[in-house]
Amino acid sequence: MATSKQRRQYVVDKYVTIIGRNFYNQNLRDYCFRKYKDGKYYSDCSSSISYSYKEAGDSFGVLNTAGMYNSNKFTFVEVIIKNGIIQNPEILRPGDMLLFAGSDSSRPNRIGHVEMVHHKDSNGNWIISGHGSGVPSYKNMDAYCKSRYSSWASGGWRKGLVCVKRFIQDDGSENKTGWYQEDGGWKFYLGDTGDYVKNDWYKDSNGRWSWFDAAGHAISNAWYEYEGNWFWFGPDCYMYSSQWIEYKGNQYYLTSDGSMAKSAYIKSKDPNLNIYYWVNKDGIYEPQWDTPTPDFKKFILVE
Repeated sequence: MATSKQRRQYVVDKYVTIIGRNFYNQNLRDYCFRKYKDGKYYSDCSSSISYSYKEAGDSFGVLNTAGMYNSNKFTFVEVIIKNGIIQNPEILRPGDMLLFAGSDSSRPNRIGHVEMVHHKDSNGNWIISGHGSGVPSYKNMDAYCKSRYSSWASGGWRKGLVCVKRFIQDDGSENKTGWYQEDGGWKFYLGDTGDYVKNDWYKDSNGRWSWFDAAGHAISNAWYEYEGNWFWFGPDCYMYSSQWIEYKGNQYYLTSDGSMAKSAYIKSKDPNLNIYYWVNKDGIYEPQWDTPTPDFKKFILVE
């Protein structure tokens, strides 16, 4: 019996065969994998995915986007969406369906378009596949989600990502991937190997850094010293940068690379203030040394 990982691969492999081949036509959407009388293939966004599942032996019927959203055959994937972008893409699986708002307010949650998670590129970024106007194609997931979020329906709402749904559920054949709370802390598993990060930095797809100790636990709500520099990690386990924080009654500045500023000036980010702030050798802000004319011959400016 095929594992969930294998079944998903069958689905995305079926979709490969229609990339660049099918023409968009909602009236002829059932001619996705069989030729119409004119010798051509046709589909739309939802039928291209429905029939790929059917051809792979995992049919859920031929649904439109509203049907996909409403169907209890699917589960909701617990993605975190911010400004249209998925913040935790590590929990996605090939075959997952990204449902976007369209132009019809009468549909549930205004759902009007669907794309399918397909594969990762050489840089580890998710590539999605879908059939809008034109022919089925691949897109970078983040770039496409950003584009949809920036697009507005005539009714005055964004046409961005609403939710992600899954038909083929995990059966334990997949390696752990993403964040797991284990053994009194948070670990991050690399799906390709199933191992968790330890004694190392990890940069996620949104450019956020975390540090993991020898036990594989991410540092959170604490300072961490690395190669002589101090870094602060928030409650979400991500490193802070280019900002001030308050710790035990003192203020510290974290530079653009995340390291604590020491014996340095920091220019005010208020365009109306020509003021430079001073932090001492321990990184503590000393307001009595605020000045519009810092001595850059003796001390550095950090960002």
